[in-house]
Amino acid sequence: MGAPFTLFVDSQFLSPYAMSAYVALTEKQLPFEVRMIDLDAGEQRMQPYQCRALTARVPALTHGDFNLTESTAIAEY
Repeated sequence: MGAPFTLFVDSQFLSPYAMSAYVALTEKQLPFEVRMIDLDAGEQRMQPYQCRALTARVPALTHGDFNLTESTAIAEY
């Protein structure tokens, strides 16, 4: 069984928003796995990612069937 949270970030980890979400989950000591989204290849506009993140941006957080985008919302969640 995998971690209860999955954090989707850009494949080069350049987004400060993705890094902010990563740091928040790490600081809260929550078990999560990281999945990379290749922005250069347009993966953010492809399924299944676009179902998770309607804005087609990173970061996105999945917790079971619940999906959340925007780094501030992820940090508060």
